[in-house]
Amino acid sequence: MDKKKRYSDYNAYLRELFGQRVQKISIDAGLSCPNRDGRLSRLGCIYCNEKGSGSGLSKKGLSIREQIEAGKIGSMKKYKAKKFLAYFQSYSNTYAPVDHMKALYDEALSCEGMVGMAIGTRPDCIDPEKLDLIQTYTQDYLVWIEYGLQSVHDETLRRINRGHTFRDFARAVDLTRNRGIQICTHVILGFPGKTGR
Repeated sequence: MDKKKRYSDYNAYLRELFGQRVQKISIDAGLSCPNRDGRLSRLGCIYCNEKGSGSGLSKKGLSIREQIEAGKIGSMKKYKAKKFLAYFQSYSNTYAPVDHMKALYDEALSCEGMVGMAIGTRPDCIDPEKLDLIQTYTQDYLVWIEYGLQSVHDETLRRINRGHTFRDFARAVDLTRNRGIQICTHVILGFPGKTGR
């Protein structure tokens, strides 16, 4: 850790693990979300665009491998990176049958230079069977699951049309613990009416 900093940033953490720059490459796996496909809602969360906060590259016909190779070119040029994390970012990347999830993850991790993956998802889109699959990758790769919590207040979650509760998040974290899967929580600070207390 840089002695001038009071914290270790993600870039420094990855450099310490792998001895060099590691760059996340965002991927659009073409999945959906229960808050978009009608299972919970068709409106989505109030802050999420129609691409699920992603690129829309899947709808343009780009495979996982093609997206990664394009991302690697930019990362090598800008950051001199030679190692990469596949970042399944768009929509809910555990909102699919386990065999389909496996095919997506396998394709990403088969690309040269991949040292791991980060899977963005909702806490209500996870179960033990999906976590069993994700856990198998931890033997050879760095694996993160990024749960979109957004707020600890159920009232706020309702107002933003999130479609899950804080209890759903706590359950997901409890299911994920002790599996060798790193856990990241996405939160949005400063929602109207919240003081941070």
